[in-house]
Amino acid sequence: MATDRRIQRTRDRLRQALADLILQRSYESITIRDITARADSGYATFFRHYRTKDALLLDLLNRSIEELARLLPPDDQADPVEEGRIIFAHAADNSQLYLILLRGEGTSSLMAQIGATAETEVLHRLGGRSDPMVPSDILAHHLVTSIMTLIGWWLQHGRPYPPERMAHIYAKMIMQPFRDLSGARS
Repeated sequence: MATDRRIQRTRDRLRQALADLILQRSYESITIRDITARADSGYATFFRHYRTKDALLLDLLNRSIEELARLLPPDDQADPVEEGRIIFAHAADNSQLYLILLRGEGTSSLMAQIGATAETEVLHRLGGRSDPMVPSDILAHHLVTSIMTLIGWWLQHGRPYPPERMAHIYAKMIMQPFRDLSGARS
């Protein structure tokens, strides 16, 4: 068990170091040596945990998506305002990660993987339901990009409204049309 905690602490430090560095400069300019220096970790230690810098970034972003998925109610019939509150509170608590996503740091294939992970979660929640005119994969993509666009606007404008207000905006602008197209009950 002690080994597992050490491994987790090391990975946490590496992820946090990368997140901190990305906010200071471009992802492309960051080296593995920069990351390990910031994490106060050995260069060889990095490679015991990650094969590449992209693998570390992918882990960092996927963990945030997984955490948000765990926070959201599992039922797609959940109150959209409460769901929005959870999403915007998560974005506020993890604004650094959302800004990384919104800036498109990393390779385009890496960003495509992140989008695909989020879309897979939406497709799972849809359970194959959608308007016959709008295929579920397009609907999932639209939902994910709409949410990220709204979060992006909110963060880039300095969070002018509290998460509770953004939750109502999310419910009205995003979830109401989404539910109409997905066949979910309102």
